[in-house]
Amino acid sequence: QKDEEISELQSNSEAKVTALSGEVSALKSTVSEKDEQIAQKDEEIAQKDEEIAQKDEEITQKDEQIAQQKDEEIAQKDEEISELQSNSEAKVTALSGEVSALKSTVSEKDEQIAQKDEEIAQKDEEIAQKDEEITQKDEEISELQSNSEAKVTALSGEVSALKSTVSEK
Repeated sequence: QKDEEISELQSNSEAKVTALSGEVSALKSTVSEKDEQIAQKDEEIAQKDEEIAQKDEEITQKDEQIAQQKDEEIAQKDEEISELQSNSEAKVTALSGEVSALKSTVSEKDEQIAQKDEEIAQKDEEIAQKDEEITQKDEEISELQSNSEAKVTALSGEVSALKSTVSEK
């Protein structure tokens, strides 16, 4: 009868160890999947950074194009002013037009600056969200690892208790 008890205890212990080993294996697989997800998120963030850099380069090119057009416009206005020097009324009219155009350009630049500020704020939000997601993933991984370690510790305790019970009998 004691042999049957021992055999039953061994069988139960082995079944529990097998089940927990399976669970540990599944949790390790989950942790590995989470690591892959984090790597994908990191890659996505890198792609977003590259996209941001490309957009910044495009903005710089557009700023240079605007500056060149502005320089051409100013050169053209200078020619007009030279031609109209003999007529002071025409000169005043030309200068008034130039002031109006420059005010419009300044206004456009103010709008561009506001748009760029909005873009920067959006990118900051995106980056903060990505940081938050990564922190959340790290916490999930830590929790999974802690749970897995706690279950292994509990199993070890149960196995030791069963061995000790078997030894006592």
